[in-house]
Amino acid sequence: MPESPAPPPPAARSATLPRLFGWQRNSLTFAIVLALLLGLLLPTTAVLLYDGQRTRETAMEDLRRDLTRTSEIMSLSLAEPVWQVSPDLADPMVRAQVDDPRFVAVKVVEPASSAPFLSYEREQEAGEAALTLSQTRAIQRDGREIAKLTVSMSAAPLLQARRDEVWRTVWRSGLTLTLSLVLMVWVLQRYVLRPMTELTSAAEALAAGRLEQPLRVGGADEIARVGVAMERMRQALLSAFEALRQHNLNLEETVAQRTAELTASNAELSAALQTLQTAQRELVESEKLASLGRLVAGVAHELNTPLGNALTVVSALEDRYKQLEAMLAGSVPMRRSTLEELARDTRRGQDILQRNVQKAADLVRDFKQVAIDQTADLRRDFDLGKVVEDVLVMVEPSFKHTPVVIETDLCHGLAMNSYPGALGQVLTNLLMNALLHGFEGAERGRVTVRCAPLNETEAELSVSDDGRGMEESVRRRIFDPFFTTKLGTGGSGLGMHIVHSIVTNVLGGQIEVRSTPGQGTQMLMRLPRVAPQRVGGDAATTY
Repeated sequence: MPESPAPPPPAARSATLPRLFGWQRNSLTFAIVLALLLGLLLPTTAVLLYDGQRTRETAMEDLRRDLTRTSEIMSLSLAEPVWQVSPDLADPMVRAQVDDPRFVAVKVVEPASSAPFLSYEREQEAGEAALTLSQTRAIQRDGREIAKLTVSMSAAPLLQARRDEVWRTVWRSGLTLTLSLVLMVWVLQRYVLRPMTELTSAAEALAAGRLEQPLRVGGADEIARVGVAMERMRQALLSAFEALRQHNLNLEETVAQRTAELTASNAELSAALQTLQTAQRELVESEKLASLGRLVAGVAHELNTPLGNALTVVSALEDRYKQLEAMLAGSVPMRRSTLEELARDTRRGQDILQRNVQKAADLVRDFKQVAIDQTADLRRDFDLGKVVEDVLVMVEPSFKHTPVVIETDLCHGLAMNSYPGALGQVLTNLLMNALLHGFEGAERGRVTVRCAPLNETEAELSVSDDGRGMEESVRRRIFDPFFTTKLGTGGSGLGMHIVHSIVTNVLGGQIEVRSTPGQGTQMLMRLPRVAPQRVGGDAATTY
């Protein structure tokens, strides 16, 4: 059995991996150390920052409280020395207070003197001013103000002491973390990483195809059990490869035999497919001819009425003219009233005859245009509303003796450059399909044909009915070739398939079916006003 290319040695791969402090960044040791560092350092840093902020706030609150109490005590204590104008008596009182390192300045000023009665001030360090608070109080004697006392105190000494304590805590925590990391890495290296390295080397040997080398992993823990399972897998692979070598001995013969069978089957399938395609083309042509035949039958039925009326009028006029000839021959006396009645009948017959002959001529002209369009499939400019009306004239005879009526909502003046014959065949198939399938057993029904512009380049044509609708399973397959719900009753199953082919391939549009059982069906078409150019120009070759 050919061996797969051996992967690069572990040392070569390890040399290409990024390292940090001697550890591979994707190693388990690096992950554990990083997790410990992040798990301890981040919370500790957050706590220290929070404690620092709280310590500052607490120190300032304590300083404000002590400043208020101290200034009050000193204002009471200095009242007598100031009254006696004895700075020597006041100095010990001030010294007793300023021994506190938080004191920054003490100043006593008499109202009548510009020089201070008593003053003490120590030099401040940089940044200490933001931590200094001052308060001024009046020194009174017998209810009268004799001097003003200003005391300034700083929270810097207290904050410095607390910072020193925090740093001692940080050093102790760092030492503890370092010792913990060393012990954990040693345990991890001895009991996890070293066995996993051995297991990885054995797995890489298996991946390189060296199945003859057995796996030896000591111990009885989970890693050792994985090694035992990999050894069993190695033995199973050896057995499977041996069976595969035996099977490959007969593989070429089997492949040749199957290839010959597939070649024969492919030839049979190709012949069947060609036969099926020929039958499909013949059925499509038959469906097109049947559609045109229905138009011919409808037009013949419609022509029967105006031609019959014209024939009746001609027969009546012939009788009247025979009477006129008899009067002219002298066999019947000629009267003025008879001539006037003959003139009236002639005029009335001429009107009836003109209307019926004109109706027959219009039917023949519309049928001629529709027939030419459907047989020659010529591309031309046309008004969409006018073409729809011409098709409806041809289809209306099929609806005349049914409870179904056709309503229209057409936008006239909607110019298109497309294939009116193909469009007429689509509309005919949709209307006849609605009549045949949508209103079976219905006492009345309505089919609505609408056309309207969508935008400057597209138009919308829809055929909607309020008939029985269709199930979702039928709606999904309605455009499939040879699918019909009237199997065995004359339906070929190609009508809607031809509709879809014409709309998409010839007219370059889209057709969508919306239907709900019991709520009717809507066939919605989006058509470009200028149809795409077709290769060959023959409708039959396209659909």
